[in-house]
Amino acid sequence: MTDGLPGGRRKVLVTGATGFLGGALLRRLVRDGAEVRALVRAPAQADALALLGVDAVIGVVSDPAAVERALQGVSVAYHLAGKLLEPGEDPLEYRRTHVDGTSVLIERCRAQSSVERLVHCSTTGVLGVTGDRPADEQTPLRPTNVYEQTKAEAELAVRAASDAGLAAVIVRPGLVYGPGDLHLVGFFRAILRRQFRPIGPRPVWLHPIYIDDMTDALVRCGQQPAAVGECFHIAGAEPVMLERLAAAIAEAGGTTLPRHRIPLPAARAVASLGDVLPMRLKRAAPLTSSRLDFLTHSRMYSVTKAEEVLGFVAATDLRTGLRATVEWYREHGYLPAVAAVS
Repeated sequence: MTDGLPGGRRKVLVTGATGFLGGALLRRLVRDGAEVRALVRAPAQADALALLGVDAVIGVVSDPAAVERALQGVSVAYHLAGKLLEPGEDPLEYRRTHVDGTSVLIERCRAQSSVERLVHCSTTGVLGVTGDRPADEQTPLRPTNVYEQTKAEAELAVRAASDAGLAAVIVRPGLVYGPGDLHLVGFFRAILRRQFRPIGPRPVWLHPIYIDDMTDALVRCGQQPAAVGECFHIAGAEPVMLERLAAAIAEAGGTTLPRHRIPLPAARAVASLGDVLPMRLKRAAPLTSSRLDFLTHSRMYSVTKAEEVLGFVAATDLRTGLRATVEWYREHGYLPAVAAVS
């Protein structure tokens, strides 16, 4: 797919380009030779991206005028703007970013003749808890919090636009990790301080994917004709038990997990205390209800469709990805140079 630029270079837009996933995608697209534009909130962000050769438009995704300027001449729009779940955040902020912003982008994509495809980044979280069987793309939506609910509403808007003729692809990432991510640094830190223990008697399954694999899948969704009109779960080749994931992080950091598990009733009591802490203390609490939910419920996904339609299989094994992540955290001061030992 090209837009007539010299050398066949595509002009692409990335929203959410200053976030973990959006930034990684932007850098990948630059390396691939695309002409990249980003929609950013602040002039300082635009200046930083200019050093990478990225054209930046200042504005927010819920502003029609800014989105219209950002889409001029663009052939593929990657919509990654989003707000991760944070304790105490105003629910209206999630709605403005996920629902209103996506609606504006859909409307402006329809009006901009150059746009050939919209790649919308949703989340596997729209399915809620999956249980012990991998959920496929036909599984009903069951969001469990305001983040997942507003992402589900945004996804439904993209589906409706696709049914009405907009060339769109929906991408649902699993648990994305890797260098540059700060969302999981507290989890890594607790493990390397030997403060993490599995909770309750039941196995918990998660489905991580390394950042480089995730960006590869997004690029494929922006290029392959067969992707249009489809929804894809993008996750690692296999789900992993939480206990095994934690043990692999410990190994990557040079330590081991403590032997014992935490009884579920005790964890619930601690989480209830964390929930009532003032906001300035809640982020440092050992547990809250949302963290307890993450640590005690399985979320795993079928990735067969991505393999069959996109030819995508995550290439980075867990050990390699975790080692690179721990090294990045240490280089940037988020983890101690030496882990706790037994």
